Amino acid sequence: MAKDCLIVIPARYGSRRFPGKVLAPIAGKPVLQWCWEAALKARLGDVLIATEHVKVLAFARSIGARAVLTSPRCQSGTDRVYEAARTARARFVVNFQGDEPFMSPATLAKALKKLKVSPDCAIGTACSRITDRRDVLNENCVKVAMNQAGRALYFSRCSVPFHHALSNLKDAPYYKHCGFYIYRREALERFVKLKPSPLERLERLEQLRALEHGMGIAVAQVPAPGPAIDVPGDIAAAERFLKAARQRTR
Repeated sequence: MAKDCLIVIPARYGSRRFPGKVLAPIAGKPVLQWCWEAALKARLGDVLIATEHVKVLAFARSIGARAVLTSPRCQSGTDRVYEAARTARARFVVNFQGDEPFMSPATLAKALKKLKVSPDCAIGTACSRITDRRDVLNENCVKVAMNQAGRALYFSRCSVPFHHALSNLKDAPYYKHCGFYIYRREALERFVKLKPSPLERLERLEQLRALEHGMGIAVAQVPAPGPAIDVPGDIAAAERFLKAARQRTR
């Protein structure tokens, strides 16, 4: 297991769109437990759960996870990650969001590798090609536009890049952002000291704060992950995904 990486799972109980979602069950197992087990399988380093609620803290400890109680005043998942990781010595800190139960360990490893070979970037993440047209129009599906080197140009809840009717690039793909970030330690320290930026506040996407302040984000292209949990209806989608995945492996 690598010693230069710490994975922190920010697990906010008081989600606005879906209160308590980190403890909502998928096939009998809470979302947070799915995330924790996936983080362990990545074997990139120690795994720590950071939450603002005693219910989540108690559950995390009941399954043997390392967990800490963080301030309810944290404005974002990254703020919570930073508070939990302040005393750690890891060179890289992973913000593994607590609503991504089907994140592949291989995806995390590829994103870390991409960041390590991108010295001009402060943050690493991943994306996957969108195959369902409904996701292009879904505001909960965050899209990313990149340059040819895989460096993020913009993230949006809108359908970026826009496909103009006169363009001859009819088959140009859209890419969905996978919901996690890998920070170089010094980049994390810088990021949390920056005020929320105008584009971040407009789109409600904290990664735009990094871009607006000139912090490069390296994006690895990976196979599509399973559904994230944003709203209550996503639980049913997650269970359908899990059932289909199990049938394929029989």
